[in-house]
Amino acid sequence: MTARRDDAVAAPSVAAQDGMPTTRGLNFYVADPNLEFVCSTLTSADTLARARPWLIEMGAVAGGELDALAAEADRHVPVLRPYDAQGRRVDDIEFHPAYRAMEHLAFERFGLAAMSHRDGVLGWPGRVPHVVKYALSYLFAQSEFGLLCPVNMTDSTARLLARFGDAALQARYVPRLSALTLDALWQGTQWMTEKTGGSDVGALTTVARRDADGTWRLWGDKWFASNANADMALTLARPEGAPSGTRGLGLFIVPRHLPDGTRNAWSINRLKDKLGSRSMATGEVTYAGAAGYVVGDLPRGLAQMMEMVNASRLSNAMRAAGIMRRALLESVVHARGRAAFGGALFDKPLMRSTLLEMLLDVEAAASVVLNAAAMFDAWDAGDPEAARLLRIVTPVAKGWITARARGVTGEAMNVRGGNGYVEEWVNARLLRDAYLGAIWEGSTSVVALDVQRAIARDGALAPLSSFIGRRLDDVRERHAKPVVDVVRAVVADVERRAAGWATLPIDARELDARPVAEALYHALAVALLLDEGQALRAASDDHHKLLVATLYARRWLTPMRPGAVPFSPRALDTLGRLVDWRAVDADVFAAEAFVRD
Repeated sequence: MTARRDDAVAAPSVAAQDGMPTTRGLNFYVADPNLEFVCSTLTSADTLARARPWLIEMGAVAGGELDALAAEADRHVPVLRPYDAQGRRVDDIEFHPAYRAMEHLAFERFGLAAMSHRDGVLGWPGRVPHVVKYALSYLFAQSEFGLLCPVNMTDSTARLLARFGDAALQARYVPRLSALTLDALWQGTQWMTEKTGGSDVGALTTVARRDADGTWRLWGDKWFASNANADMALTLARPEGAPSGTRGLGLFIVPRHLPDGTRNAWSINRLKDKLGSRSMATGEVTYAGAAGYVVGDLPRGLAQMMEMVNASRLSNAMRAAGIMRRALLESVVHARGRAAFGGALFDKPLMRSTLLEMLLDVEAAASVVLNAAAMFDAWDAGDPEAARLLRIVTPVAKGWITARARGVTGEAMNVRGGNGYVEEWVNARLLRDAYLGAIWEGSTSVVALDVQRAIARDGALAPLSSFIGRRLDDVRERHAKPVVDVVRAVVADVERRAAGWATLPIDARELDARPVAEALYHALAVALLLDEGQALRAASDDHHKLLVATLYARRWLTPMRPGAVPFSPRALDTLGRLVDWRAVDADVFAAEAFVRD
C-alpha cells in the first residue's frame, strides 16, 4: 500500500539557471508518490506492476516531450481553410505539427481513446482498467489540457455507440473510433450547444426530418462545437413533430463523410478564438440537411446523451485535478529553488501556508477522481450500485474540482511572481485552461443543480451516504475519530436538508444546490483520505494521509472565524515531509488532531 521510496520515486530535483528553477525534464510520475499510492489502494499489486512502466513512461513524456509540444501548439492555433484552390467547400482544419505529434502520443503511443474498447492496448490482457486510464490521463493533463477533449470525446462516442447503437452502427464506427493508428482513426465528438441554449438543452432548435427513403436529415446550427475536425458527431435534434423541451429530443450520429465517401451536408462557419485549450479546434457548425443515424431509443435522446456528458464531466474533473497537480509541482520547485529575504522561499511561513493548502486540494482531488474511475470499472463489471454512485459522484467531482482549479492555478502564478505571468512559463497556460474546465459540460451552478436532481429525482444520496459511511467505519485510529464525527455530521445535515426540499419554494431549493454539492464533495474527499490514511498507517506506520485528511477537514468542513490563520506553525512544519512523502510520525499527527468539545 505504500508509495515506493526508491530511486524511481524521489523528491523532485530542481534545475535552475540564474536563480530561475524549472520543472523541465522532470518525470511527473516519479515526482508524485501520491499518485502511485492512491492507485495502489484501488488496484491489485499485479495490475499496478503491469501499469507502472507505462505510468513512468507517461510521466517522462509529460515532463519533457509533451510539455514542449503543448507550448508550441498553444502558440500556433488551428486555422480553418473553408475552400480549396478550385473553390470547392472542404472545411479543412490545419494544425501545427506539434498538435499532430501530440495526437500521435495520445491516440497511438498510449492508446488513451482505445484502451476501454479494444483488448491488448499497451500489451494489456483484455481492456485496460479505468483507474489506469485515468492515472495516465492525469499525467498527460499536466502538460496538455486541450487534446484530452478529442481523446475523451472519441472514447465516449465509442462507449455510447456500444451501449445504445444498433449492430450496424457499432460495426461501422466503433472499430474506427478505437483504432490505434492515426491513419485508421475516426475521431468522435458531441455537439449540443446552440445560440438559443447552452445548459438549457431543451431550447435547441436543430430539427430532424425524415426523407421518403427513411433517411434522417438534420437542419440547424451548433454554436460551440469542440473537436470541430472530428469525423463524426453525436448530436441532439428534435424530430419533426416531436414535443418541445428535452423529452422531444433524439440522439443521432452524424458522420463527416457518408458511406460512399462524399462529404455530409455540414459546414464549419468559423473557429472560436478561445482563452484556453487553444491547441484544440472549437468551431461553429451548420447542418444543412446532413444525414444522421438514430442512436438508441429516439424519444430518449437526451437521457442517452447524458451518459456521455457524465463521462465527459469526470474527464473534466480529472483534467482539472491534473492541472492542480502541475500547479503545485511548479510552485514547490520554484519555492525550493528560489531564495528571498535571507532564506529559501519554501521556508517562509506564508509561502508554506499557500503550498500546504494547494497540496491538500491536490491530494483530495486525485483520490476522488481515481475512486470514481474505480466505480466505472465496477459499473462495466455489472455492479448496479456503481452506476448509482457515478450518477452523483461525477457532478459532485466536476463541480468542485474544476472550480477549485482556477484558484489553485492563480495561486501558483502568484508563487512564481512575474515569470508566472509570462507565456514562456507554463503558469499562464495552466490558468487559462483551468477556466474552461469549469464551463465545459455545464457551469458550476448548472452541475450543482444536477447534483440536486440526482438526489431528489434519482435517489442517489443514499448510496453515496453509504459509500462514505463504510469508509468511515473502517477508521480505527483514535486521533482520527473526531474527524470521522465531523464528516458524519456533514452528511447527516445534507440528508436533513435534502429531505426538506420538496416543501421549499423552487428559488429556495435551488439556492441550496451548490452548498450541498460542495459539502458532499468535501465529505467524500475526507472519507477517502481517512480510508487511505488508515491503510497507510497499518502498512508502514506512516500518518501522512491521516494528517492530510485532518488538515483538509479543518480547512473545508469546520467553520473558520474571519481573519483566522488556517494552519498552525506545527502543521506548516510538516510541509516538506508531505511534499516528499517522508513518513509522518504518530505524534506529529496527534498534535494536529481535533480536540473534542
